[in-house]
Amino acid sequence: MRFSEKILKHFQNPRNVGEIKNADGFGRVENPICGDITDIYLRVRNGKIEDAKFKSLGCAVTISSGSVFTEAIKGKKLDELLEGKGDQLVEMLINLIEKELGDIPGKKLHCPPASVEAFLKATLMYYEKQHDKEKIDKLRNLIESIEKYYERGNISS
Repeated sequence: MRFSEKILKHFQNPRNVGEIKNADGFGRVENPICGDITDIYLRVRNGKIEDAKFKSLGCAVTISSGSVFTEAIKGKKLDELLEGKGDQLVEMLINLIEKELGDIPGKKLHCPPASVEAFLKATLMYYEKQHDKEKIDKLRNLIESIEKYYERGNISS
């Protein structure tokens, strides 16, 4: 299996690895296809992601996905990242990873959704602390809808 230079670069030197103590949001996902584990930690100030970190027990694409995704969301406003609805929003978030990593082997397309789902779970925790029912409901629906994106990994490359 061949990986793009960007996948190898982020796998060999991942950015934003670690935990955030007293994180405003935390999400953990065990990938239903391969079992890789991805954790995302968020520190949010004034609605903006001040810091994002990840930890992963997984393959090159899973680790690279966490690296590029945390890079992409740092400094962004949560409201802007959550603009849109349903599949459109989930696809936009997955595309933040896939566009940066380049050509991902078909057998590994199940990896990027885990970083997105962990982010959505971390964001859900943040909004639960804020008691924002509208955002909580939206995030729960998004988390439920992401399951089908893992199935993309079942195609052969």
